[in-house]
Formats: sequence, structure tokens, C-alpha cells
Amino acid sequence: SLEGAEVDFFYLNGEACCEDMDLTVRKLREQTQGEEILGAIMFSCNGRGPERGGLIPEVMADATRFAKVFPDVPCLGFYAGGEIGPVALAGNRNVFRKGRATVQGFTAVFCLFIVPAVERRDYNLDDCPDSVQAYVRDRLLLS
Repeated sequence: SLEGAEVDFFYLNGEACCEDMDLTVRKLREQTQGEEILGAIMFSCNGRGPERGGLIPEVMADATRFAKVFPDVPCLGFYAGGEIGPVALAGNRNVFRKGRATVQGFTAVFCLFIVPAVERRDYNLDDCPDSVQAYVRDRLLLS
């Protein structure tokens, strides 16, 4: 029985989808300022493209918007019939999402490959028996 169940109604608006994508990729650029980005993957709903269609009257709207903001970042991906990722929130301030993954529709999911910050230290790469014994003595046996 559906008695007492809640029903949500929503209206898909292509213009609002494009505006949200513009805002999201701009925020993504701001939040990755100074980072070295190697590449990206995009999974976009097939209802959002790739061809000019009913919802969004542009060809490859999501990929085009990403490329305008990240012109030097290679991006590949595909259009899907359901995108998997943390719950999408329109107008979200922090574009880096985490949390329980769910299957969603009419969304675009991006993944950036960012070079991690590495603490620069001097390393002794000498693995002769004396160096290994000194390491074990100095690091592992001190408790």
C-alpha cells in the first residue's frame, strides 16, 4: 500500500541545468586554483546530450562548459542512463562531494585527477645491510 507515502514532483529545466553547470565548473576552477590537474572524466546523463535535444538545446553542453573553464585539461567520458555518485545538489557551494553513492538521473558527474602535494624530504636510498640495520634500529626498535 502507498498510503502515507510521500511523492516529490519536479520539473526539469534545461536552462537551469546549464546555469548550474556553469556555476559548478566555475566553483570547481576556484577550488582547484594552484593545483596541477592531469585530466578529468565526465559521466553525463544521456538526457543532457550529446546531441541538441528536448532538455538542453546545445550539442555536448556539459563537456563544452567544462572545456571553456578548463581549456588545457583533457576530459573523456560518456553519456549514461544513470550516473553514480554522491547526491547531487543544485547550487552546492562545495563542489567536492563525498558520501553515500546513489544512482541519479539528469546529472553530470566529474572526476578530476589532481597531482597530490608531496612533502619534500631527503631520503637515504642506500639499501646496503648496514643502512637497513641502522634504519631498523633507529625507527622500529625505539618504543
